[in-house]
Amino acid sequence: MFLTMYYVPDIINAWESVKYLQTQVAHGQIVRGMHHWGASVVIVMIFLHTLRVFFQGAYKKPRELNWVVGVLLFFVMLGLGFTGYLLPWDNKAFFATQVGLEIAESVPYIGGDLKTLLAGDPEIVGAKTLARFFAIHVFFLPAALFALMGAHFIMIRRQGISGPL
Repeated sequence: MFLTMYYVPDIINAWESVKYLQTQVAHGQIVRGMHHWGASVVIVMIFLHTLRVFFQGAYKKPRELNWVVGVLLFFVMLGLGFTGYLLPWDNKAFFATQVGLEIAESVPYIGGDLKTLLAGDPEIVGAKTLARFFAIHVFFLPAALFALMGAHFIMIRRQGISGPL
């Protein structure tokens, strides 16, 4: 929430707003650094948790649905990472997003539509892409994250934590 008070999601001001946050706002560099590094740590921790669940066989009956919800949580977190990467609107983010959208476009049958859905434009990464990625990153994926986490924790509470083999 603190970051959204300073971030401006348009192609003219996005980079300047991040620069302002980093250099002018008291402790802005620390907050952005916590967001950046925290996101990376969360991805690693979810990956390790998924490996533990897999190797312990905790995805087996009666926890199959909880496994599916956990995998969906992992994909939501990857989506947060992908959509958040573009938001600083620098060259690295721009070209990385182009590569990511080309990967999405390579999906058989629906790739072109998927790229257009994400980017807002089938041809260029621009203002529509930045606006969509901001909305997805700040509104849609966090809503999905909280809903899936709630479901995940409710199922854990009802079924109990799986023990070692």
